[in-house]
Amino acid sequence: MSEILSVENLSLSYGPLQAVRQVSLTARAGEVVGIVGESGCGKSSLASALIGLPPEGARLSGAVRISGADLLAMPEEGRRRLRGDRIAMIFQDPMSAFNPVLTLGAQLIDFQHRSALSRRARQAKAEAMLARVGLPDPGLAMQRCLHELSGGMRQRAAIAAALLVSPELLIADEPTTALDVTMEAQIIHLLRGLRDEYHGAIVIITHHLGVVGELCDRVYVLYAGEVVEEGTADEIYHNPRHPYTEALIACDPAHLAPGSVIRLPVIAGRLPDMTRPPEGCAFAPRCARAESRCHLQPPPRVQVSDSQAALCHRVAP
Repeated sequence: MSEILSVENLSLSYGPLQAVRQVSLTARAGEVVGIVGESGCGKSSLASALIGLPPEGARLSGAVRISGADLLAMPEEGRRRLRGDRIAMIFQDPMSAFNPVLTLGAQLIDFQHRSALSRRARQAKAEAMLARVGLPDPGLAMQRCLHELSGGMRQRAAIAAALLVSPELLIADEPTTALDVTMEAQIIHLLRGLRDEYHGAIVIITHHLGVVGELCDRVYVLYAGEVVEEGTADEIYHNPRHPYTEALIACDPAHLAPGSVIRLPVIAGRLPDMTRPPEGCAFAPRCARAESRCHLQPPPRVQVSDSQAALCHRVAP
């Protein structure tokens, strides 16, 4: 499989706050890659960097390559040409991704402004894409504003908008966060179907381990802005090697037997202050197995297998 996305030593900071630290990852054509971690670990900052739209005032270093082209090294005009043609994103809040005073149809047609198709052909293509993602009565939906659609319909519309231009790289930032359980299951089912049809690379950013297990081939676990473990979805679920990954999985209600606990498990403590990152392992203050060296020395990256690696002093190959 050809490599669509290659991120090398990416760091992003807001003043003294280090939101993303030396992140490296890849995504290949036909592959679904998950980036998982709790709130505040840097997932959304990483997502903004992957599409070349970091918040104002952010400082970036490293490389984000899309099919070999470094997104961060090119001028803004070049990044604009890539966005919408070769890169698309599904945002976690569709209401903020669309214009609230324009109809859905007007926006889906405008999203194809670089296409050589006539306006009528672009409208037909937009309706066909809405039908493809399971939106009922796409012709009527095209005439509505976003506030007239349900949460699940808005998220389907956002997925349709991202797929309209057949991007090489599709990034989904928390695509099921704002949905109830029923709608979440429908969107996961939709994405599962699309992954078999879509031949580009898909990156799903989430805190929901169920989404990762349902959809992803490989997974990167993010904590305090850095990748602490990577591996196949099967390795991450059934043989986690970093204590943080183990703690995340232990907190997943899906892994608990019905009636086995009165209170849900939690990870004690909280994320470190990233304006002053710790000298050693960022997870050490919350880790039950931490040793003195964990607090003082940066952990090594240990290659456990060809596909799995963990950032930990206590991991053995």
